[in-house]
Amino acid sequence: MEQGRSPIGDLEFPLTRSELVRRIGSPLQRRRFRRARAAVVLSTTVAIAATVVGGVFGWPHLVCGTGLQQIRGECVGVNDGSHSFDAGLEWITGRIHSMNTEVEELASSRDDIEAFRIVMMTSFSLGGNADLSEEQIIRAVEGTYVALMRQNGFAETGSGVEVVAEESRIFQLYLANEGSVQQGTDAVVDDLESMVDDDIPLSVVIGQSSTTTETEEVARELSERRIPMVASSSTSTTINNVRSPGLIRSAPNNEDFAAALRHHLDRQAESDQEPVRGPLLADENEADAFSLDLADQFRRYLDPYLVQNSLTFHGSAGSGNTTVYFDHIVNEICADPGTNAVFFAGRYSDLGTFLRSLERRGCRAESDVPITVYSMELGLLPDMVRSYSGTECEPADDDSAPEHYRLVQASAFDPSWLEEDAWSPAGFHDYEAAITKTVKAETESTSAREDFYSGYSLIYYDAATIATRATLLGFEASDEGTLAASVRNHLFRVTREPTGSGRLDYLEELEGRVTGRHIPILSSDCSVKTLDADPFRTPDVPYDELYPDLAD
Repeated sequence: MEQGRSPIGDLEFPLTRSELVRRIGSPLQRRRFRRARAAVVLSTTVAIAATVVGGVFGWPHLVCGTGLQQIRGECVGVNDGSHSFDAGLEWITGRIHSMNTEVEELASSRDDIEAFRIVMMTSFSLGGNADLSEEQIIRAVEGTYVALMRQNGFAETGSGVEVVAEESRIFQLYLANEGSVQQGTDAVVDDLESMVDDDIPLSVVIGQSSTTTETEEVARELSERRIPMVASSSTSTTINNVRSPGLIRSAPNNEDFAAALRHHLDRQAESDQEPVRGPLLADENEADAFSLDLADQFRRYLDPYLVQNSLTFHGSAGSGNTTVYFDHIVNEICADPGTNAVFFAGRYSDLGTFLRSLERRGCRAESDVPITVYSMELGLLPDMVRSYSGTECEPADDDSAPEHYRLVQASAFDPSWLEEDAWSPAGFHDYEAAITKTVKAETESTSAREDFYSGYSLIYYDAATIATRATLLGFEASDEGTLAASVRNHLFRVTREPTGSGRLDYLEELEGRVTGRHIPILSSDCSVKTLDADPFRTPDVPYDELYPDLAD
């Protein structure tokens, strides 16, 4: 302080407490004031940082709701139906949520009821880049939901029940969204493991939708965590009970489809028709386990009908459904007069692009015998639907323009099964009635016959039916610490189980492959209807016993 100057001589009034302390306060008071000011600054900084961090890490959960998080713009995780994932699924997820609430209330209020939880794991992103179409996803959810409603004995409307039978075993259905490009699989697997000890315990997972390298990893992860799985629309033989113990499947696998085509071609060769010869057109996308495996199965089973040179392309699976161009491949096929067939090993979306290229090229336009494209799909391929608009295959008029190709496919579903007096697998009409009665009130639901054509409703109905049976067997045994682990031990006790596709069997030596499934062969020009009146059935013996000429 300057000599002769008052410590308050230069103060301005009115005075603040901080100014007084700074100018004339004691050293102790000044230290306390500095500490208080520093504490305020620190707390403000911490609050701002917490807000930023909370926004970064908490916002994905707040946007999506309970149990979900946002990853790459999509809500992924496991949910009870209270979140629809997509506006197009709101009508069915609302019903699922009502069913789950009813099950929980009944289980908590009655001692004679046991409740279990089944989780359907797939992509629920209708407008995203999923390898499944919107139609396939919706029908898959419908089939799963209806199977559990039927098992529960709930009202057909899906809106509440007053009474269930004594000593009832009832099920919840939770939905696990892995994301359109499977970006949420790690989060989903962790969520599933946390459910095995819930009051309503997880028993089985149904899924997944698409077979990629990520799908194979998820199957192994669930196996290591002793959570059983019923594979549905993932058909690659690389997903099996040997690589992932605790896994069985409801649909045919790629080997089944290849064997069914071999069976068809062998029968056709006996009729003295022109020998079928053509190249294998194979997807070489390394991330697409389904297509790579299908190509391997075609090479093994269809070798007598393949020409030496194979053709390859890089498919769109896992790449945002980017367009694949086949013009150069089509030019090569059309230029070879000795080729009358193509064996397509790839996704149905890429097949559609290939067929359009054949159409534009006008391949064999002057010939009476168009090129035949052989492939597979669980239901009708899009180019097949036009021929089956009334369930009966209707060939084109004789005076119509010549076809540039005909499509022949192995399938897990035949539209002729929908005809009232036609042959169909045991249980199919019960399935059809259950689907129609349970969801017919919604405009988006299965109401027309064409809505069954994708085959996904049937495949997932069968998967859910198998899952409920396996759950009851595991619960009855209760020989492990968790229900899921107990169910895993008893998957192969599921025998002659009535589903929408007949009575299905599981034998451990067949690596979880389902036996007793029918695989009809369908054609766009109805040319195989008579030939395959008795469809191929998946056998209960290894295939090399039926086809000793198979290469290792």
